[in-house]
Amino acid sequence: MGAVKRAVRPFFGASRRPGCAFVEESLEFEWHSGLSWQVRQRSSKCLAEAILRKYGSAGLEPSDILEVSTASEDYETGKALSALNLMYEDPISGRVFSVENWFQSAKVFGKGGQEFGPYEELLTARTPKRYLNTFLDRKTAAQYDDDHLFQRIQSEIDGAELVRFELGEKGFPLVPRSSFYDYLYAKALYQDRNSELAERLCGYRVFTDIMFNPGTGKKRKYNTQARSCAIFVSLTRRGLIDEALFNIDTFIDLVAYDETIVSDDLPSQEAQLEMRLDGS
Repeated sequence: MGAVKRAVRPFFGASRRPGCAFVEESLEFEWHSGLSWQVRQRSSKCLAEAILRKYGSAGLEPSDILEVSTASEDYETGKALSALNLMYEDPISGRVFSVENWFQSAKVFGKGGQEFGPYEELLTARTPKRYLNTFLDRKTAAQYDDDHLFQRIQSEIDGAELVRFELGEKGFPLVPRSSFYDYLYAKALYQDRNSELAERLCGYRVFTDIMFNPGTGKKRKYNTQARSCAIFVSLTRRGLIDEALFNIDTFIDLVAYDETIVSDDLPSQEAQLEMRLDGS
């Protein structure tokens, strides 16, 4: 049995009120060290328990919280919602690949007046994110030493900066930071092939992704399927999902990433979060 430590991870709630479509907060909880899904599930349960302890007054029940990964107690739903498993069909070409493959392949980098990408070759890659790692470690570099595509991409993005996303010959912005990822994820859920999964998802209110650790500084991470799920559920419940998916600009406006509720009647952050989750 792995050691038990303390960790801090974010959770995301589907807001039912006007303003930002998702609620985000980080909580401290017991972390069980280990890589097996059973160990990760224990950590996920501890995070859910921490959420319930703090926000049970918002009417939350254990059945309202979904871990969006294979560490989920609802294993089939959690697994299917992984960005590596959720499939998106391009409406123009009809090609079907995972959200993760589409997202990674859409990256465009800039360096010295040149641009590199998008990388359509990564649509069929098993681990596309590794090819675009700008903080390459020695172990990964050694593992892909004989992979010519990996070596070419690494030589192109070395010292480069991510400048935009490009999908279907359309450009997408870098900010808000997770907007393109959330948009692509929501579009996939909206497709007929995923309608049953989307219906199951909308039975939940709060979402966690136990392996998502935002971090800080240059290595800070923004994209997580838990936030994307909260946004999709919020927009669906509020009857805005059709309009939101019209284009990326409308999506960003309706998600309202930077909006918060300010009220003299709700002086505390905790009270604001409970009200937004409850929707009463």
